[in-house]
Amino acid sequence: MLRSRAYGQLAHASRRPTLILTRRLQTLPTPEKPAKSSVPPPKDLRKPQVQLRPAPIKVPKTAAPTPTPAAPTPRPPLPTVQSTTPLSLTSLKETTVRDIADAESHGILTPPPPGAGWAKSTLHKAIQIGKFYFRGVKLIYTRSKITGDIQKRVQGGGAPLERWEHRMLHIQSADMKRLVPFVLTALILEEIIPLIVLYAPGMLPSTCILPSQRDRIQDKAMDKALKIMTDHKETLLSITRAADGGEIPLSALTGTVPEAICGILRLSTRGIDGFRIRRIQKHLTFIEQDDALLTKEGLRDLSPQDILQALHERGFITRDLDSAAQLQQLNWWLKSVNAKENSLARRLYLVALVGTQ
Repeated sequence: MLRSRAYGQLAHASRRPTLILTRRLQTLPTPEKPAKSSVPPPKDLRKPQVQLRPAPIKVPKTAAPTPTPAAPTPRPPLPTVQSTTPLSLTSLKETTVRDIADAESHGILTPPPPGAGWAKSTLHKAIQIGKFYFRGVKLIYTRSKITGDIQKRVQGGGAPLERWEHRMLHIQSADMKRLVPFVLTALILEEIIPLIVLYAPGMLPSTCILPSQRDRIQDKAMDKALKIMTDHKETLLSITRAADGGEIPLSALTGTVPEAICGILRLSTRGIDGFRIRRIQKHLTFIEQDDALLTKEGLRDLSPQDILQALHERGFITRDLDSAAQLQQLNWWLKSVNAKENSLARRLYLVALVGTQ
């Protein structure tokens, strides 16, 4: 009996390992690896979907430093360029009335006395406009004496030019060329001066422009510059990419490039390329001297209007730029032109570069 029980227990114990081994043999072959191999394909399939990678993001990175690509959006003020509205006699009259009212609010013109009728008010405004033009012409002659003394001092080995003196000489030279045609026009046909403001502002001396007229002239020039930047962007991009050492010589101004550069610099685009290139050369020579004086005297004493004027003369679009951004643009220009031998070619390259933004 004992032997039979022991034999039975031994036989029962010998069966357990076989069952365990068979279970292990059955569970080990269950392939977990195929499940792992089935995971990567979804990952590979997702990659083409995420393949939108940095490619679209790289484009804004090149355009981000300058906010000018957004400049075409504020371009709706282009009605002044299209010359459809100003042709109306009514709109021209309304524009003139607004200019006079704005000048009266600034104290430049004396408003008519209270209770004045239409005839007396109209006569009063005409007299005030005549006085304004007379004072402007007289200021040019008075200023000629000051500029003459400055030139004598510099030629005699005196103190060097300051920036305000250099700019006065430049403005006086331009006003003297416009003086005679303007005086003849004001004496013969004073009524067409508002038309000259709209269509030929280059004929007006700087001392004979009302504040609102000056703002409108600058807005029109900026609209024209924006349009030229858009129309000639590919040409400007090609010429800046082909520039050797960041310089563009005057000999490279061919095709539509002279017209584009003149428009960006707010210069007249009329005439043949020879005239346009001469205007560009003369203007950039003035800018070169102005840059040297700005670097010497610094930017601390510049008023916001001075900074705006300096940026406009260098082809920048200042619309939607705050004062800090404007000062940053002017600093960038001065650092970019510093220590360059061929300064004219360097400035021409920077103007074309500004036009591509």
